[in-house]
Order: sequence, then structure tokens, then C-alpha cells
Amino acid sequence: MPAIFLLLSFLMYTSCDEYNSNSADRLKYGGDPQQEVDTGDANFSAAFPIIQQKCISCHSGDHNNWAGYTSDEKWLNSGLINRGDPDNSSFIKRIINSGGPNANMPEGLGALPDSEYQLLRKWIAEMP
Repeated sequence: MPAIFLLLSFLMYTSCDEYNSNSADRLKYGGDPQQEVDTGDANFSAAFPIIQQKCISCHSGDHNNWAGYTSDEKWLNSGLINRGDPDNSSFIKRIINSGGPNANMPEGLGALPDSEYQLLRKWIAEMP
């Protein structure tokens, strides 16, 4: 009986993992689940969880692996943002709140809360 309890406890514990190296999660989450996010920029540290929650589920895989953009520098190199200029950053232009003709993100989720949208803009505007 104790062996069954231990086995069930183990199965319950392991079934709650967000990342399973034996599944497609590597594509969804962009590789290493323990990937270090650059915390040198407080605005990026605040913006990245929004991107992770609202964007990475669609923008992952071979053609646009946003999960790998874990620093200001990687975002700049992607060409999706312009340092200090959120209005001319394609990342911001695609967000539904911007009102642009192609503003349709995050797809299927509706508009971001204004507080999240402003946080993303602040991150780009104040990027060191």
C-alpha cells in the first residue's frame, strides 16, 4: 500500500510540469526551460512575462522563436523593435491596441489590458 501511495504521489507531481523534455514543449517554449532571462533592464524583466504569456505560444518554432529573445539585445537583433521608438517598432504596430491596419495581436485573445500595452511601450521607449 505505501508503494502505491508513493507511485501515485510521484505521478501526480511529475504530471504538473510545464515543460516535458519528451514532448513538443521544446518547440513551444523555445528550448531550454531554464533559459536565463536578462534581468539587467527592469522594464524588460516586467515586459517578458507578458510576451511569454500572450505571444510565445504562437511565435515559436523555426520561423520566429520569440522564446529565445531573452534580452534587449536579442530583441533588437530580431528587427522587431527599434530602441527608444515604440511607435516605429513592428512589434508594437502589430498589437491590437495600436489601431494600425495590421494590428491584430494577440490573435484570438482580444486587446491587451492597457497596463500591459503601456508596459511593453515603456520597455522599448526606455531601453538602455
